[in-house]
Amino acid sequence: MKNKNFSGILLAVSAAALYALNAPCSKLLLAEITPTMLAALLYLGAGTGMFLTGLLQRILCHGRTEEKRLTTKDLPYTAAMVLLDIAAPVLLMAGLSSTTAANASLLNNFEIAATSVIALWLFHEKISPRLTRVVVKQLNWG
Repeated sequence: MKNKNFSGILLAVSAAALYALNAPCSKLLLAEITPTMLAALLYLGAGTGMFLTGLLQRILCHGRTEEKRLTTKDLPYTAAMVLLDIAAPVLLMAGLSSTTAANASLLNNFEIAATSVIALWLFHEKISPRLTRVVVKQLNWG
């Protein structure tokens, strides 16, 4: 069990590090590429990565998956997710191209707090006391 916890922590730290590199690397690329094209390239990379992940999962699991199929009840949420996932990187890249690195960094840090508040308010997620303290500190509520 200890090995499984360590690999989860390692994956979470790796994801956080790659996420942190997104804005500065994107800012550098925006000097050469338009925001919309960079957003499209980000999605192309994400789609390729997810395709390879799914392919690897099917090979290792011999085609067996435990995932549930989407139903018509899920359609509005899926459509909203697709629309937001198209708009988000385009707006992110447009914002990065028109702001300073310091402002982008501050807004990137605020994103963690804003996501936590949205998850709590809209989706009634449970937030740990530690994360609550971080959010309150980020939002200057306490």
